[in-house]
Amino acid sequence: MIGYRAVQAIISTGVLLAISMTSAVAQSPAPTKMVGQSATPTQARPLSRVVTLTYLKSEPARLAHLERYIRANWFAMDAAAVEQGLFVSYEWLDTGTDSGDWNAIVIVTYNDEQGFEGIKARWAPIRSSHKDVFPDGLAMRELGRVVESKTLFERAPFITKQSKTIAK
Repeated sequence: MIGYRAVQAIISTGVLLAISMTSAVAQSPAPTKMVGQSATPTQARPLSRVVTLTYLKSEPARLAHLERYIRANWFAMDAAAVEQGLFVSYEWLDTGTDSGDWNAIVIVTYNDEQGFEGIKARWAPIRSSHKDVFPDGLAMRELGRVVESKTLFERAPFITKQSKTIAK
């Protein structure tokens, strides 16, 4: 049987260990904005990333034309940006009607919380090398306009289309 002094020594050691661990945690640096959640240990992912929503309003009966224009122009450049690792993704959503203050949204997800500001310099060559395409012979001004743009922050953990598919 363990004696009274041995029990006291074990308890004292545990208390000292707990105090030293608390002290070490208190003295450790504050967490940075990056956390290593990636598949590769050398890469770290941000705790948040920017998602921009660009609201568009098509001219009457031109929603499909506007979508073709956006896909041929904006999305052609966005595809290059994704290939270069500047964006995570881009997509088009629409209401299917002409009604409302807006009837389509372009969504772009950036890799981190800097958004477009973080890639502006690397975006410039993509934009300057793109030649406008007019799928229906109509320019943007004839198809619709940008109503508003919103910047949102997506917080980690990030849900991807791949992880949604796997979850099903």
